[in-house]
Amino acid sequence: MFNEIGLKGIQFDYPDHKYTTNELFEILGNKLTEKVRDNIRKLGVEQRYFVRPIEHYLDNSEGTHPLSDSHKEPISDLSAKVAKKCLEDLDLKPESISCLVAASENNDYLSPGLSSILVRKIGLSNFIPHFNLQGMACSSFPKVLELGRNLVQKETDNVLIVISGCNSGWYLPHLKDNMDIKNPSEISEKQYDREKQIEKWVSTMFSFLFGDGVVAFVLSKTKTGENMIKLGSFTHAVNFDMFDYRKACVHLRGHTANHLYRYELTAGANVIERAVDYSKKVLMQSLDKNPDSFDEKLAQEYMAGKEKVMIHTGSMKILDKFKEVYRLKNEQIQASYDTLKEFGNLTGCSIPTVMNKTFMEKNTGNGKGLLVGITMGFGLDIVEVERVDN
Repeated sequence: MFNEIGLKGIQFDYPDHKYTTNELFEILGNKLTEKVRDNIRKLGVEQRYFVRPIEHYLDNSEGTHPLSDSHKEPISDLSAKVAKKCLEDLDLKPESISCLVAASENNDYLSPGLSSILVRKIGLSNFIPHFNLQGMACSSFPKVLELGRNLVQKETDNVLIVISGCNSGWYLPHLKDNMDIKNPSEISEKQYDREKQIEKWVSTMFSFLFGDGVVAFVLSKTKTGENMIKLGSFTHAVNFDMFDYRKACVHLRGHTANHLYRYELTAGANVIERAVDYSKKVLMQSLDKNPDSFDEKLAQEYMAGKEKVMIHTGSMKILDKFKEVYRLKNEQIQASYDTLKEFGNLTGCSIPTVMNKTFMEKNTGNGKGLLVGITMGFGLDIVEVERVDN
């Protein structure tokens, strides 16, 4: 007998180009002030992986996509590799897949989307239904779970989900500029290019915070007695203030003088406080309470009932703040810190990586977990999950 929809066959992979924080310090030399280095150390990231070597961005006089590189597709190639590993692990043939859902921020192309490219690279039917989600950022995992669950209708449905967290092509090009990188407190208010220098500092922090990776898994109905990760309630919200999305965003901006384009990165100074405020409202909404009236005691009791609270690895300061507000125990949240340290902020791949580290295997806990996605948008998602061990 088939009943619940479960998550199966989760697989991960990361690019070949691995850099420790100290290695990047050496590569950039004296461009970073000691205050900036201290900012970077406090991010909580010791190493990360990039789909292209950093020299590709620092040494390339033709820009980030020279003609000799025009047909290299590292993001979709890695995504297809992970998807195939997932199918092999589940002993599923491509024709067993009923639908493909791909989620990404960056891609080898602005258009077509990642799903269109993956259909053939994975070996799926030309006629298969496929959907491409872009811009869900660090809440990509909750979003594809919710969409995928609604796409599983029959016992024979197998929805293949692929999430790419390979976004280094957005921010690494900023490191090429021949400009010293300073903390905003080191830049005079009267400095003629103060705004540009602050943008440089933001992009540098992004370069050290984020890392690349891909995850793939299948959603399908499970048989009675089968081990699975069961999906519970989904609660999400965006933009309590009309323009909150401008507080954390990526903007493709053109420069008319030289006809060049670059990604402009924005991260507001109060992102941590904003994320916590959003979490309070979303949690109260999920508990059928007034979202504008936070019940601290109720929230902490609810969190205490979760074996694991798997929070997106935004930064060490974000994790510290959530741990403090909700009085989370080390064993509830440690995997988020470990993922941040080993891989950096993997955007859409962060939460599944955390979940794989701490929640997939049977242990002595109660099997109840909570996924927390904090995302550009500005938004926050929480998903209740349960590990069923038979």
